[in-house]
Amino acid sequence: MLKSSLAFRAGFSTGLFFTLCFIVLGDSLFTSLGLGILSGWSVGCLVKWWQIDQKPEQSEPFEIEVITDNLSDILVKSKLLPPQAKSTARPTQATTLLGWMFKRNKD
Repeated sequence: MLKSSLAFRAGFSTGLFFTLCFIVLGDSLFTSLGLGILSGWSVGCLVKWWQIDQKPEQSEPFEIEVITDNLSDILVKSKLLPPQAKSTARPTQATTLLGWMFKRNKD
């Protein structure tokens, strides 16, 4: 688990930074301290949450054997099946005003 000193240090420095910035911008001391404490607490929580170093209890191994067993069947089927028939060619230019939208040919 993450040491709380890192989260505290990040939260404290961020809170102090925001407090000083709000004071320089001309806010009252009470507002600056309140917003600085809020920002410091938020950053401390985020640092503690992001830096979780727990590993999953059990991860499922990737089984390559299943793919290799089916690979020969897939290759045989791909060679035996005929290619799909292509649709009729459409004109590249629209034949009516909205022909490009409806993709119909005017006879």
